[in-house]
Amino acid sequence: MDNRGAFGYPPIDPRLLESGAPVPIPQRGRVARFVVYSIVALFIVVGVGGPFLAPTEAVAGVAQAEAPHQVVALSTNPLLTYPQSLAPGTCTLPKFGRTTDELRAYLEAELTCLDAAWKPVVSGINLPFESTKLTMDDSSGSCRARDGSAPVAFYCGADNELHMPVQSVLDGTDGIPAVVIGVLAHEYGHHVQDMSGILLAESRREKTAGRDTEAGLELSRRLELQANCFAGMFLASVAGRGSITKSMAATGAAAFADGGGEKDHGTAPNQGRWAQIGYQQNKTAACNTWAAPQGDVS
Repeated sequence: MDNRGAFGYPPIDPRLLESGAPVPIPQRGRVARFVVYSIVALFIVVGVGGPFLAPTEAVAGVAQAEAPHQVVALSTNPLLTYPQSLAPGTCTLPKFGRTTDELRAYLEAELTCLDAAWKPVVSGINLPFESTKLTMDDSSGSCRARDGSAPVAFYCGADNELHMPVQSVLDGTDGIPAVVIGVLAHEYGHHVQDMSGILLAESRREKTAGRDTEAGLELSRRLELQANCFAGMFLASVAGRGSITKSMAATGAAAFADGGGEKDHGTAPNQGRWAQIGYQQNKTAACNTWAAPQGDVS
């Protein structure tokens, strides 16, 4: 979802500028203008030269379980090659309100639901799970706007935070609860990509291709459309349970089709289509935008 240009650029992690990784892409439109991601800079420390210590389990003939770890891959990422569904869940939300405290309570409750939905899937295939945090002021944390503009809603991997400035959220969603739910679910989709290693894999490829090249823009679209699909999965898993009625869930999924036709986020029909794929099928494998034909990610 996107309506690029309405709010300027999203904050950028300064470490990304040093590493040469691609910068976050703004999201605008009613739902779309809030779906912005920030590529997380990963620092891998490898120890060498120390003595080899065989695990005691190996002596007893018992294999040691491998620690959860990211898999830096796109179409072959375990999240996509081992088809997973989000289990039906009851998401209980407080009354929706437009004050900062009311909106914070609403979004934090949804984050709890998102964690509950995604943790079994992520952990079940030995990927590392970590909850993300919510920030609702106008700060950008470790990320900053490259043109000095005010931040919009976005996922900042450097801080593991979802930044959702109150007034921007209310203005961009018209204060419609179902749309707000879909926006946060999409943002969380970028967090899922981060935990799995998909975000880093895309970053590396986009850096090689060049962010503004045709190849780089296609990679960006595949990333964003996948986050739409993940959002659709969540909406399907909570539809008709707790505070999210079937009508609300359907409205939240349908709102993705209101996105603009930006080169880096996909046409409005494709944005809506991928959200519906997630909503109708609720399978991570169905969200494999990396294996989709170019026409499906235009």
